[in-house]
Amino acid sequence: MNQLHKDIKTYTFTENSQNYQGFALKRMEDVYRNTQGAPDSPHRHDYYTIIFIERGEGVHYVDFTEYKVEDRTIYFIQPGQMHQLALSSEPVGWVITFTEEFLIANSIPEKLINDIYLFNDYGQSPPLTINEIDIPVYKSLIEQMAHFAGALETYTLEAIGSLVKIFLIQSNNHCSLRKSDNPQLIETSNHILRNFKQSLNKKYATSHMVSEYADEMAVTSDYLNKTVKSLTGKSAKDHIQSKLITEAKRSLLFSNISNKELAYALGFEESAHFNNFFKKITGQTPSEFRITSRQS
Repeated sequence: MNQLHKDIKTYTFTENSQNYQGFALKRMEDVYRNTQGAPDSPHRHDYYTIIFIERGEGVHYVDFTEYKVEDRTIYFIQPGQMHQLALSSEPVGWVITFTEEFLIANSIPEKLINDIYLFNDYGQSPPLTINEIDIPVYKSLIEQMAHFAGALETYTLEAIGSLVKIFLIQSNNHCSLRKSDNPQLIETSNHILRNFKQSLNKKYATSHMVSEYADEMAVTSDYLNKTVKSLTGKSAKDHIQSKLITEAKRSLLFSNISNKELAYALGFEESAHFNNFFKKITGQTPSEFRITSRQS
């Protein structure tokens, strides 16, 4: 499947000169000045990114969905997710990045990531809006991350890891997409959602039916659809279609793969079936999308 993404720039996490690994913190003002305000090309990361915007204006594109950049918002970007930030003026804020290894090393449970449904692999990735009264809490956590990163000689990773964990807990409690029903039911549902998303990311090109994922998890298709929808607002079928469309759009926009090759790469036996599927969801044929997107 590498051919689907070969023309999309993927940034890898590089270690800083500090004595801690898998974590980096930058001021948005510095990033903006270093690039002279020019937006980057659409790209992906192989690490988690949190963009905390205290003040800013512009547009943030996440997997072909456009979000208006506004004050007091936080964006959560998954590894492998395509995005582009186009700012119209110098912002005030921070960019927090960390790797999967960082989470593991600091015993930050995957549940914290999965419970914040703003961390999405594809589809809708709206920002988390923060009330003005809560901004000092977030700023304090980030400022402590910056302080400990530069001041500590030992246990730097542990100190920063604790603060990142608190930041995620704080965000989890503010997230309107989070459910708060029976804890045991929620844990079971989260487990199903997590397994479904992991399986979908691996098998989307070969498994297009909800029943294939349901069988893997020993549940019925109806139960999987309802469980996923209760947690994300979209059924398992919707997620499968969104994943296929997102991957197709990435390839159409950033590579010269033919429609026929793309159809086969995404698991469609006939290119006509892929064309019909794409047009039904997007309102355009793959060729029309490629032309109009590259002209915009």
